[in-house]
Amino acid sequence: MNKSLSLTLTAILTALFLQSCAPSAYKVNSPTPSKYAYTKTSDTAKLELSFHDGRGEKDKVFSEGTLKAGLLLDKKPIEPISYIKENTAKELQARGLNTTVVEKAPVDITINKLFIRNYRSNGFSPFITFTMLSADVITPSGKQRVGVYIKRGKVPVWSFDEVIEPTFNEPLSLVVKELSAKINGITSKQSISDDQVTKLAAEINANPAAADSYLKVYQLGFGFNKTAVKHLVTMSKSADEYVRLAAISSLGNLKADGELSYLKELYNSSTGSWQDRGMALKAICDIGTAEAMTFAKQAKADLDKPSKRDKDDITWTKEILALYL
Repeated sequence: MNKSLSLTLTAILTALFLQSCAPSAYKVNSPTPSKYAYTKTSDTAKLELSFHDGRGEKDKVFSEGTLKAGLLLDKKPIEPISYIKENTAKELQARGLNTTVVEKAPVDITINKLFIRNYRSNGFSPFITFTMLSADVITPSGKQRVGVYIKRGKVPVWSFDEVIEPTFNEPLSLVVKELSAKINGITSKQSISDDQVTKLAAEINANPAAADSYLKVYQLGFGFNKTAVKHLVTMSKSADEYVRLAAISSLGNLKADGELSYLKELYNSSTGSWQDRGMALKAICDIGTAEAMTFAKQAKADLDKPSKRDKDDITWTKEILALYL
């Protein structure tokens, strides 16, 4: 047997072995709260929150996909609403907001969707997760819809344990942090300092390929300081996929309405990846102005028309829109 064929067979057998040895459950961790506290621009009153499960029965499956596997937290099946409630409070407290969770509060968070879908096309491709949340933040001023959508992938080399951190723990942590940031943006409106923005941007630019760089990009968006917008626009053109996606998404988190035309161009581009287009559409929905939502609704209508776009591209883009519309 020649060496090339031997290597090919070894790779195939390894991939099949990994596929067959995928665990029946994944052990996940609670997220570590952010270390970037808000610099208070005013005294903030106590922030009381309540959380309610608004999911329909068909939406109460938390994790499913190509690989059937449950999620365990502290050796028990994870309870997703409790996970979000407890860790969102911890995140806001770490940011410096005096946050408590009560049964009925002036600020109510109704979770409409909380779901992880995993996908793997074959034994050589990345194991991918799409982690998403849709919620209504209800205050005395009214109701605002918020969404989170995180795509992550990893090719397991030796063990499926390798995928847990990048495809489960990190996305779940980002869901908590993004929801917390959006609650702050609706209620307390506190932000990180200009110096913190500058420091984060410098750290990212010094090594954009670092494993944690994309997480720092998200922190620029979660910081609620619009001096980060110019950095995010630059990072949205990064060669690193996850830095780029985090930057595009974060323009929406900062409600950078001045970049709406740019985001429309990204979505309408025929050269970018579906992920770029999807995150641009998510950012447009997060900006949420009348112009932005008109564009999003038209995009939804267009997706229902006959198209040459990839089937998965259309399905996943509709999935993002469904978080908001």
